[in-house]
Amino acid sequence: MRHEALGRVNDRIEIVGHHVYPGYLVRGSEMTVMIEAGINLLGPAYYEGITGILGSFHDLEAVLVTHGHYDHLGALPYLKKKSPGLKAGGFHTVEALLQKEKVIKNMNFLSAQLVDYFPQLVREDISPEELAIEAVTLECSMEEGDSIDLGNLTIQVYETPGHTGDHLSFFIPEMGLLFPGEALGNPISDLPGEVKVEFLSSFTQYLNSIEKLMRLRGDVTMMAMSHLYYYEGEDIQGFFDKTYNSTIRYGNLIEEYLDRADGDIERACSLMVKREYDEKGTVYQERNAYISNVMAQVNAVAMSRDY
Repeated sequence: MRHEALGRVNDRIEIVGHHVYPGYLVRGSEMTVMIEAGINLLGPAYYEGITGILGSFHDLEAVLVTHGHYDHLGALPYLKKKSPGLKAGGFHTVEALLQKEKVIKNMNFLSAQLVDYFPQLVREDISPEELAIEAVTLECSMEEGDSIDLGNLTIQVYETPGHTGDHLSFFIPEMGLLFPGEALGNPISDLPGEVKVEFLSSFTQYLNSIEKLMRLRGDVTMMAMSHLYYYEGEDIQGFFDKTYNSTIRYGNLIEEYLDRADGDIERACSLMVKREYDEKGTVYQERNAYISNVMAQVNAVAMSRDY
């Protein structure tokens, strides 16, 4: 069964923010964390939602991010300012990424484009400067095999690169709950049976990460996506199969564009944007972000297939 990612899931999991960019509040008996920190526009919504649930925002002890993209850690600087003792966790390279002026500038540029897509999220009482993405410290550096004890719940850490090189996924075995980030791609709101393939850094690693998470499938009873939905029951197994098969097909589609462009990556990208985005009109993503993603994906396939 597919559920919109918002509201109360059970007595341990609640979702705050917005269903497109959900923040998953996980409450153990000894520690409470949020998984994902969405876009910067949602900083106040995360803060208010968590405060309403916990009674005090200071009772949130850590925020864990799956990877270093602006729509997964965008609200982190705002939240850390609200509670200086709040710890942040992610792969060790994410902190270094957030020290780069060019990266921060690009993250804020992409964040600004979302105002047109989500005008309802704009708060007149909070200035853009307060929400701006800036350098932050990650107190919890995580890698494959690490675990976090929340008290009666354990978060197991898996390295799942391919979407990005710094991508992590989290699994809570006591609940059979998997947080794959974007290692398994993303659901598509208007096409319930389809999956948006999300490899950016490596096509080969992306497939390997899908296979790694598929080895958990017998233990997964709930899967909480980083965008739009969480899944229970038979839909989980269907999603695993769909994302693997969709990834193979999408890699082949990109190879077709590379062949049409005689291996020229920029030309293949232009052809793909014109057809898949401009003409078909079925891609639900801001155009600048889509172009950036397609260039990375074409590069990834070209590298994996020796163009």
